[in-house]
Amino acid sequence: MKGDLRQDTSLFGRTAELYRLVINLQRGRHTLLVGEKGTGKSRLMHEAKWILSGRTRRIDFSAGILSRLHGELGVRINPAHYRILFIYHSSPLGDCLGEIAENLFYNNDLPLDLGEERSDWGAARKQLSGLGCIKLQALIFEGISRSDKPYLIFFDNLDRITQNQNAFIETVLNIAVVCSAVVQIKENYMFKRVWASFDKIELNPLPEQESAQMINYYLQNYPLNVIDPELYKRELLKASGGNPFQIKNMLWHSWRQKFIDHVDIQKLQCVEEGEYFNMGPVYIFGLAIFTLFKIFSVGADNTEFTIYFSALGFIAYLVFRVFRGFFVFRPQKYK
Repeated sequence: MKGDLRQDTSLFGRTAELYRLVINLQRGRHTLLVGEKGTGKSRLMHEAKWILSGRTRRIDFSAGILSRLHGELGVRINPAHYRILFIYHSSPLGDCLGEIAENLFYNNDLPLDLGEERSDWGAARKQLSGLGCIKLQALIFEGISRSDKPYLIFFDNLDRITQNQNAFIETVLNIAVVCSAVVQIKENYMFKRVWASFDKIELNPLPEQESAQMINYYLQNYPLNVIDPELYKRELLKASGGNPFQIKNMLWHSWRQKFIDHVDIQKLQCVEEGEYFNMGPVYIFGLAIFTLFKIFSVGADNTEFTIYFSALGFIAYLVFRVFRGFFVFRPQKYK
């Protein structure tokens, strides 16, 4: 048996999408991966990063890709072509700028005079903290533009982009090649030029055959004691809906449990993660009623009720602020 199932980097399906992504980036084309959570967007970006940097993790799989790209499609992969950044925090802007600046610093592309401390990131970060957002962006743009190699920047979760990041992303698109991932493209006129710059690759759920191959692979390499293996596979296939993350997540929970009986198999008929149900609006409506009663008591010149409703409203507000995580939950969906 291998180690932790969650650390297994095997890739199923997505070969066509990966071919297209690598070709796009090699040719300098901005590319956006669009798909639901768990469909493999971040994973494909990491695969492309490993291939284009020459540090592939699965030699057999990646070598096949390199051979096809070079032989069949006439695309030569040059690992030394790009300076590659993978930015995990595309929002807020401050965290994004900090990650990019740190990468530029270690690439010796950050135009910052540190004197004798030029190799000390701590000293550089201290100096950058006093620049302000606008000057830091200008410094980053200068560093990317002056580099002796073009930059390829991967932005994960770009759907978190805010309006104050719009101009920043637009400028980056003009001076570097960008690859990113979103669950859904924001329909906002502010971002139209950003989205129009990308070639879009849609990631749909895996077909049933590839989902079954994925399930069989994990069951072979991470054995489970299942009372009815075929029924377990069928229910797992239906419950996952072809979502690779759901398949892996449910298998991991089963793998930890070691023994799966009929009751556990029946539980697979319930999708583990439904949509978020937000109780916040209900709570706010309740607070509004408290406020109305308070206003009524003031109008009626009833001091006792005014104090009573004021105290309850304040306590309710504190409860919501401290325990607001309990007001958002994921209900189960039964088939």
